[in-house]
Amino acid sequence: MQQFESNSHQTLAALCADQALAGVLHSYDYIGGVIFAVASAPEIPMPEQWLPWVIKPHGKLRDEQQADRLSDVLMGLLQQQLKDMSDERIALPAEHSYPQGGAINSAVSQWFCGLLVAHSHLEGVWLEAWGKMGNQAEGEMFSLQKDLKHCLRLFSTFADIPLALEQATENGGDSKRAELERMLPTIFLSLSTSLTSYVGLSGRLVDYLPNQFESFKK
Repeated sequence: MQQFESNSHQTLAALCADQALAGVLHSYDYIGGVIFAVASAPEIPMPEQWLPWVIKPHGKLRDEQQADRLSDVLMGLLQQQLKDMSDERIALPAEHSYPQGGAINSAVSQWFCGLLVAHSHLEGVWLEAWGKMGNQAEGEMFSLQKDLKHCLRLFSTFADIPLALEQATENGGDSKRAELERMLPTIFLSLSTSLTSYVGLSGRLVDYLPNQFESFKK
């Protein structure tokens, strides 16, 4: 039986496993990635902006009671994620291991898909923060943007390993593909470091958005 980090995690897993919500909610791991990206944003979006990202296209919750229950769980998980980040506990969920064979629907793949989709929704927030930073520290901004690009490239690799291998073949032939395939398990072990860097980049940008947490509380 899977061990959950908290009651909120267990409740979310139960909601995602509910057959009545199978066509409504994204997977448990996908939602975990969404929450991580939201918590990592330079400016945290309001709930009404990001909560719909956990619902599949054309999905619809049954009633207001069901919506309220889901919202409560997700907001609790966001608060917990923020606390973990504040305590510098940043890592892939402990139950996630390297996806043997690069399965497209593995837990790791789903988690990073959720993170990347949420990041894309938040691109405007990141761009605004970069713009404000650039007015005061342009040189540092370019360096940090390069670091962010590296993080997102790694996340994209593990969101879709077969695609990453296909692209390696296109760019460097079979030898490049074989090299990447050999290195992937080792790269996987560095993902927690990359996630920490991702959160740290956002934290650096927060210096240029001093009202972030006040806005979130409102």
